Amino acid sequence: MMTFSTAPQEINFPLTLPRAIFLDSGGVINDNDRRAPQWVHHLEQYMPTSKIGGPGRLWGKGNAIMSDRLFKGENPLWKALIDRSKDFHQFYRDYHLFWIQEGVRLVNSFLKEEYDEAVNNLQGHGDDGANKETPPLVQLALPESEEEQIQIAYDAHLYCTSIVRADFPGAVEAILELKFEQGFTMYTCSGESATELELTFKTLGMSTLLAQDEKKAAHGRSSTPTSQAITDISVEEAADVVLRPVFTSLYGPDLIQCHKGSSEFYRQIFEDSGVDARDALVVDDKEYILAWAKVHGVRTVMISTEDRRGKEMMIEVNKVQADGTVAKVIVPVVDDQLESLSQLPALTASWKKHLHVKE
Repeated sequence: MMTFSTAPQEINFPLTLPRAIFLDSGGVINDNDRRAPQWVHHLEQYMPTSKIGGPGRLWGKGNAIMSDRLFKGENPLWKALIDRSKDFHQFYRDYHLFWIQEGVRLVNSFLKEEYDEAVNNLQGHGDDGANKETPPLVQLALPESEEEQIQIAYDAHLYCTSIVRADFPGAVEAILELKFEQGFTMYTCSGESATELELTFKTLGMSTLLAQDEKKAAHGRSSTPTSQAITDISVEEAADVVLRPVFTSLYGPDLIQCHKGSSEFYRQIFEDSGVDARDALVVDDKEYILAWAKVHGVRTVMISTEDRRGKEMMIEVNKVQADGTVAKVIVPVVDDQLESLSQLPALTASWKKHLHVKE
């Protein structure tokens, strides 16, 4: 894995120190590659116990197909849902309605395929098969009320989100240092809803504790029951060790009724938070998203293991000149790039030292 040097002579120091940090969740604080399989695993456990029921493995299979339709291809459904919705509330309803209706349709199609295969297998056994009873075809039924359908999908999503633990190593420690040792005001700026962020942050750090305990167990300094105990900690119990109070607000699209899909998302966050964009540091794992923030004059940090230096995306922004006039200038979208959030405190500490800012 490459490591990007943050030696002082290589740093593009800011003219003034940002006072507020806005962190993306997925890709910055939490590892999406670890979140996805955990989420599906919990979905497979939850749906058989829901009002709709159905085999968990088939819900997992159906969810994979829906994910492809939502996020992959030239015309992903996720974007279409956003484009046709008047606000985030409508989008959220339409998404959950699609998810539950399409999920039931897919599970029913899988059940029909399994039924047909079972019938064909019986018929293929000749006289032996003729004496066996054909298994009944099971099909799931949705409630007539769309509101009830949406609630079932909503509950499933929140359940899975509440017990997924996939924070990046060092993320928790970095956030605590940035807040309590360096004095930054902390926010999120995520595409996830504030409700989902609240649940995610209630177990933030549990992934790190579990990994540490498993490492100790591997070296004979702990036991499997301890690891299991951490895994089974409830949301309420985990609330005692969470980072939620560190953040002034957990900004998701629902708090400002604006999708994370344009510069308007950041404009409304800065307006709502009362933070001047020139005093803000925005951290994300995608360069094109940072471009939406950069137009407002923020400082940007990209978290990525792919070194983009020399291939920077450029953008035109307004810059206040020494005489007070405003001129349009072309600047890189990314001011700094790090491999992980764990490296951010060292970077901001170097800014403070350079600017002679006292702790």
